[in-house]
Amino acid sequence: MTIDPSHTIPVSVTKSFCSLNCPHCGGHYLKHMATVEEIPSYVEKGYRSFLISGGMLPDGSIPFERYKEILEWYKKKYNLLYNFHVGFKKSRTAKELADVVSMDFFGDSKIMKKIYGISLSPYEILEIARFYERVVFHITVGIMGGEISHEEKALEILSNETDSIVLNVFIPTVGTVFEEKEPPILKDVLKVFEKARKLFKRVILGCMQPKGAYRKSLQESLKGIVDDITKPVESKGKFKGCCAFILYRKNSGFPGPMSNV
Repeated sequence: MTIDPSHTIPVSVTKSFCSLNCPHCGGHYLKHMATVEEIPSYVEKGYRSFLISGGMLPDGSIPFERYKEILEWYKKKYNLLYNFHVGFKKSRTAKELADVVSMDFFGDSKIMKKIYGISLSPYEILEIARFYERVVFHITVGIMGGEISHEEKALEILSNETDSIVLNVFIPTVGTVFEEKEPPILKDVLKVFEKARKLFKRVILGCMQPKGAYRKSLQESLKGIVDDITKPVESKGKFKGCCAFILYRKNSGFPGPMSNV
């Protein structure tokens, strides 16, 4: 299946603020997210699913709680679907309001420390994940500035926890510590995806992928390996919404513009 994620609107509860300044992001992606207050304006345009995220505090939490009441009200009033990207802390608000939860995963605590500046073992991340009911794990292949590091170990650990996985691919992003780096070598990326294929029932290429010729080559190489491709180069997405909703949707379709599944 091909996936068009543009029908799920990303929302930041911290606007452009993040305390971590991670080398692969540096708060860049927060700048393009909507605010919580803007949700009704997107509802008026027909959108019904939202990725609720934001910048992290030093302990790995995202301060969702300040918006709990308004997010809950929007959800009930407009019949919305929420995918909470929860960082690395338990959040009661996310647990209560999320239709699905997305979590990044690391198979090596040293790599996580280098990226986020947070000390958590893979099993501590799993302990946080088990607080939630419906979790989709994400691994960014080549997150160490394009180098393959913890990815295969992460897959091995998660294969005992879930039967589905979302794999993104590192993008060198302007304005970050890693902006001068290169995307991971394609053959090394394929090796990670091939391992995932052996270990998981469903493998999804997520929305984070380098653009241009790299993306085209990546997607062509992954045909027959992955079950779903997000942001397809060759055709429009059949599933319109965040890929995490594919794994945990309430029914066969989405409300509003996401109904074309």
